[in-house]
Amino acid sequence: MSARMLTTIFLFVLSEAVGVALGEWFFQLFLKAVPPVALSQFNTQSARIAHWMYGGGVGIVLFGFALIGMVMGKIGRPSPKAAAKP
Repeated sequence: MSARMLTTIFLFVLSEAVGVALGEWFFQLFLKAVPPVALSQFNTQSARIAHWMYGGGVGIVLFGFALIGMVMGKIGRPSPKAAAKP
């Protein structure tokens, strides 16, 4: 595997981990905001899964933004051939 592919895979895994962590954080905020009387076991678990799925979606969006940033950084950098010409 090339270094570029390993970097892309690492970036994807990292962005998904950040997204799922955000989902878990929002789930904890949900538990603090909703009174325990209004929550059943089913509601709590389905809310956790929904927050994790939301976090997975956020991770994909973060990955997309990172790829766009990598491409834009590559486009904005002058090529070595252009820099060598007087």
